[in-house]
Amino acid sequence: MVQYLTRLIEDKFFFVVKHPVGVESRMQDVIQLLNKEQPGSTTIVGIWGIDGVGKTTIAKATYNQMGCSFEGQSFLVSVNEFWQQRDGPVSLQRQILSNIYKTTKIQIDTVESGKMVLCEKLRRKRIFLVLDNVNKMEQLNALCGSREWFGPGSRIIITTSDKQILRRLQVDHVYRMKYMDTTESLELYSWHVFKIPNPLESYTCLCRDVAEYCGGLPLALVAIGTFLYGAPLADWEIILENLKTNGNYVVMEKMRTLFYDLDHHAKEILHNVATIFIGMDIQDVIQILKYSGPFLQPGIKVLVDKSLVTINSKNRIGMHTLVRALGRNIIRQQGTAETKMYDVFLSFRGEDSRAKFISHLYPSLQNAGIYVFKDDDGIQRGDQISVSLLQAIGQSRISIVILSRNFANSKWCMLELERIVEIGSTNGMVVVPVFYEVDPSEVRHQTGEFGKAFDSLISTKKVDEYTKRNWKTALHEVGGRAGVVIMNSRNESEDIKKIVELVTRLLDKTELFVADHPVGVESRVQEVIQLLNSQKSKDPLLLGIWGMGGIGKTTIAKAVYNKIRHDFEAKSFLLNVREVWKLDNDKVSLQQRLLSDIYKTTKIKIDTVESGKIILQEKLRKKRIFVVMDDVNKLDQLNALCGNRKWFGEGSRIIITTRDDDLLSRLEVDHIYRMKEMDDSESLELFNWHAFKQPIPGEGFTSLSRDVVKYSGGLPLALQVIGSFLLTKRREREWYSVLEKLKLIPNDEVLEKLKISFDGLSDDDMKDIFLDIAFFFIGMDREDITEILKDCGHFPEIGISVLLQQSLVTVDRKNKIGMHDLLRDMGREIVRKKSKVGGKEPSRLWRYEDVHELSKDTISLYVKGLTLKMSRLEAPICLQTKEFEKMNRLKLLQFAGIQLGGDYKYLSKDLRWLCWHGFPLKYTPKDLNQESLVALDLQYSNLDRVWRKDQLLVKLKILNLSHSHNLRHTPNFSNLPNLEKLILKDCPSLSSVSSSIGRLRKILLINLKDCTGLCELPRSIYKLDSLKTLILSGCTKIDKLEEDIEQMKSLTTLVADSTAITRVPFAVVRSKSLAYISLCGYEGFARKVFPSIIQSWLSPTNNVLSLVQISAGTPCLDFTEEQNKSFYCLPSTFEDLQDLQRLWLKCDSEAQLNQTVASILYSFNTQNSEGLSNIGTTASILCRSQVGISSSKNSLTSLLIQMGMSCNVTDILKDNILQKIPPTGSGLLPGDNSPNWLTFNSNNSSVTFEVPEVDGRNLKTIMCIVYSSSADNATTEGFKVVLVINYTKNTIQVYKRDGLLATSDEEEWQRVISNIEPGNKIKVVVGFTNEFIVKKTTIYFVYDESNEEQTNHYHETDENGIALSGDGNMQSGSNYFDWDYEVADEKNLIIMKQKRRLEVLTRKCPMDTISYFDSMSIFGCKIKCCSWLEDNDS
Repeated sequence: MVQYLTRLIEDKFFFVVKHPVGVESRMQDVIQLLNKEQPGSTTIVGIWGIDGVGKTTIAKATYNQMGCSFEGQSFLVSVNEFWQQRDGPVSLQRQILSNIYKTTKIQIDTVESGKMVLCEKLRRKRIFLVLDNVNKMEQLNALCGSREWFGPGSRIIITTSDKQILRRLQVDHVYRMKYMDTTESLELYSWHVFKIPNPLESYTCLCRDVAEYCGGLPLALVAIGTFLYGAPLADWEIILENLKTNGNYVVMEKMRTLFYDLDHHAKEILHNVATIFIGMDIQDVIQILKYSGPFLQPGIKVLVDKSLVTINSKNRIGMHTLVRALGRNIIRQQGTAETKMYDVFLSFRGEDSRAKFISHLYPSLQNAGIYVFKDDDGIQRGDQISVSLLQAIGQSRISIVILSRNFANSKWCMLELERIVEIGSTNGMVVVPVFYEVDPSEVRHQTGEFGKAFDSLISTKKVDEYTKRNWKTALHEVGGRAGVVIMNSRNESEDIKKIVELVTRLLDKTELFVADHPVGVESRVQEVIQLLNSQKSKDPLLLGIWGMGGIGKTTIAKAVYNKIRHDFEAKSFLLNVREVWKLDNDKVSLQQRLLSDIYKTTKIKIDTVESGKIILQEKLRKKRIFVVMDDVNKLDQLNALCGNRKWFGEGSRIIITTRDDDLLSRLEVDHIYRMKEMDDSESLELFNWHAFKQPIPGEGFTSLSRDVVKYSGGLPLALQVIGSFLLTKRREREWYSVLEKLKLIPNDEVLEKLKISFDGLSDDDMKDIFLDIAFFFIGMDREDITEILKDCGHFPEIGISVLLQQSLVTVDRKNKIGMHDLLRDMGREIVRKKSKVGGKEPSRLWRYEDVHELSKDTISLYVKGLTLKMSRLEAPICLQTKEFEKMNRLKLLQFAGIQLGGDYKYLSKDLRWLCWHGFPLKYTPKDLNQESLVALDLQYSNLDRVWRKDQLLVKLKILNLSHSHNLRHTPNFSNLPNLEKLILKDCPSLSSVSSSIGRLRKILLINLKDCTGLCELPRSIYKLDSLKTLILSGCTKIDKLEEDIEQMKSLTTLVADSTAITRVPFAVVRSKSLAYISLCGYEGFARKVFPSIIQSWLSPTNNVLSLVQISAGTPCLDFTEEQNKSFYCLPSTFEDLQDLQRLWLKCDSEAQLNQTVASILYSFNTQNSEGLSNIGTTASILCRSQVGISSSKNSLTSLLIQMGMSCNVTDILKDNILQKIPPTGSGLLPGDNSPNWLTFNSNNSSVTFEVPEVDGRNLKTIMCIVYSSSADNATTEGFKVVLVINYTKNTIQVYKRDGLLATSDEEEWQRVISNIEPGNKIKVVVGFTNEFIVKKTTIYFVYDESNEEQTNHYHETDENGIALSGDGNMQSGSNYFDWDYEVADEKNLIIMKQKRRLEVLTRKCPMDTISYFDSMSIFGCKIKCCSWLEDNDS
């Protein structure tokens, strides 16, 4: 009683299970074994069985029942799990002593010393010890070495799934755990699913299905029952169907650990047993394995010892249902189950049919391009079937079984048939029976001659009832299938033709499986097809589909193949090239398969890869083919299968899916389709289909579903795998638990898929670079990473390039390195597993617990890098520098939100990169060794200055002190001779920069963004001829840049917006190196810097008009870009832009338009027109301009301006205008009744009108004639500018006088004309000085001629002319004008300017006209005077 109460008080009773169904009987079996030996002897009993069968449960129950009667007791739970932890073996030894002796005073330092202590102490007492879940012999050696360790009468229980270690320990008895029978299974399941011991009546059948599926495994019964608790009946069938496909996660994860502990050969046997050997005689299996390799036969014994395979009393090999499901699931995940190498597997009895029938059928199938697997004639068939033959059945799409009279008399044939029927029912292989001289009913019921042959086999061979029953079932099933019956046939060739046609139809119908839920597939398929159709020539087109593992490359390729394969003469889809290529023989088989697919024959034999290249090159070019090569990862594969585009015929299309961009570049593919991750909407839908079997989340799971989607990062593989796993989880806390675990340990299935690219990296240097990026450098500048890693002894230039090609990292437009979150997690898991397997510290640390634990080590630790980051919202973590003393080879150190106490001398002297965000001190400690630093990143620090006493840091290339709000002083740059990047963003307390900055001869970047306290730059900074980028944006107190900036010969980027700068140095514009400039909040390339500046003037938020010094060569500006269209006013300084001849603007509002136009006219000192109206869109000007000026003494002068294309109609109209101006002061000009032009008139310098619709005609030219009363010289000196304002489109087109003369580009004029459309409200404004008095303005819209229209042309006119006219005859069909001026002498003047001619015709000119021409010198014209010819025809 005292012992019982003591144990109760000490809480020594273990909780066994809530519903201990079947526990009592099994516990009594174990107790009976423990008591079987003499009471005074030490007895060791092993409890052995598969994981999940209840070994620990029975051990706990036995411990509770017997333990209190011993002097000391100890139960070590999950020995294997604790053993793998740091100091796990020693801590387990200490726990035994603590439990037995109730003390912790006995010290154990090492495993070996622990053995000695245990051996000495345990023998003194009669103890009861349970070692639970042991899986290694070294664990037993350390914890219970031998029976001599224990006192007389002690009892030891060891639970394990590996029988071999029990044999090696020489235990007294092994208790083999029994599976639950049907009654026990139903009761346990009912307790968990209904909370009662019996199934509900309506659920009975489904409960029995579950019990059968679970195979008496308590773990599965509890897990599935708990999950289905409360689920409606309708959900049961869906969930059970998913369980049969994917298994239960809890169960699968439990058993998966056993699989991963196996060596390669044992895994291969497990695969074969799961798919081939179940139910076969163990001796037959051993005979088969003998032919497959010497290492496979012992593997069977290993699997039996580990409870993964069973051998029953009849010597039949067996496997638990769930283990079998695990094996097949793993095969499916690895992709091997999907690979179909053959179109047809041919099964036949050679003695019956080879000579007469098979010899004709086989070549007929080959000639039809059907790839057939048939045994070689030379193979001696016996009673055993080979592994390769069984695998070939699984790798075939169709199986043709020739059922002849003696077929059932061959054990080989029956084994083949059994396998064929099994795969047909489980993996969807099509089975086509051919009843050759046999009635189908005889096969189905084993009667007649066929039945006699089967009975003969059963009687002569040793066939047990189990096999006999299986064979009968297979015969019954195949005999009941629809097939081809050949009885007493007189024309076997017709029968063979029918078989070939049937097989061809079946093969053509079998589309490649794409996906259960093809979310987002169709849009990507259309994009790929669009690329395939983008080439207009008949040349073959090669397209690569590139992306990381699991992103869906193969899925898209399959969908495209299914969609367009019928458009080609022949097609082939080579699936999983990477895996198949690993096997030497299969390199040739890939070439053979490609040839077979295209030519529908296997007669052309390929012996070697090299000969295959020659054959493929010769054969493939003869047809228009469609080929997909999936998952290519080596150039050798491409060279062997698709050498180059010359291999393929006209119009052929080749798709290659790969993770390696470099392979596609080497092949010189025409297009690369870069796979995109799924967006949030697609991701959520795909996840929902797998997690809830519907496109929307289950009720209450929306937020959690979005969390999973975020974690998966748009990767279809992750969404599918995690969704399928969570299908059986219906409680929120389970989801939370899964998500938390995934953040620490990625899903194995996803991890293995992603890890293929990592494993494929050619050397350890590249792998190390990947791991360093995954741990430390995501989001950092590529150049910075390169500098750091280079100094760590790596080769990052080539390494990062390869990682990019392999889709393992990305680089964005800002040159920042990125990585998918799941790839990052994969990197961390690789490091964790490697350290776990090797029993060493991780090479890189990222968790506080690991750092704290490792700090206890007394030996030097090889830790390359460490990162500890806390959110700024969290309280800082305090660590002692002493904890890092043993990490003396640390090169990469990253802190955020961490505080250190103690001497900094304990930190590694080998540091290359120190990144400490939130650095808490005012100075870096003097005992912190920084001599090896390449990069120092102390953002968000509390620094006042970097070093209290200057340090010479020769290696330092990058210094980043951004967001250090207390920083007041920059360092002495003389001590940083190799500094390349200085980043001091957002340091508001910094008021000056040390003049020593001028000594940085290698500096490339200086970033002083948002240093609001900085008043000026030291003059020495302009001496930095190596500087490429200078950023001053947000430095609100910096008000000028010195002309000395011209000394910065390498400066390519200048960013200085949001500063107080009011004057841009001329040197900036004159710089030959500048490529990019940003000023006043606007940015652009240097060639567009002036548009950026003028846009800033016109901004409504800019109240200060800037003065800009400019250089020559700026003839035209266009402000019609959509990205910046906010204009308010044009400064009076417009006139200062001497060489700016044309300006195109777009405004936002009527007020903005009016003020902008007014500003333009004011800037030219011109008279303003009456009110202006609305504005809008783009404007342009193109092609030819002509300006003509005519005057009469003391009175009217006419100015003719032409904008647009010259044609016959424009020449006629111009001649009419120039020759018909009335000398008497009134007359008719060419009017608006002509079919070739329209006129619009006004009595001032602007004309407003609406553009009418003119059917069948295109606007060619705009002509404007202005009549004025002015002084003699006012015309040429007064005319300043023309504005074309489109109120409908909100555009302004501005042309200075010289701009009209200089514009000869037809494309430019076409932009002006094309901007004017029917229905647009247009205003044309001609700007003059105030001395110029406008009387009339007329606008002509000239349209092109119709085809049938013929017009006489008065005379030829050169382009770009200005003409003066004062007299002319009246012409019918003209508008009438009154004129009042004196007749002047007739002169004819022709003015030439360079290649452009200004034609000036004068009828009545003042005698002092020559002074007028002097005033024309502004145009740089040459003047020629000649006499007027009276003959009008001339």
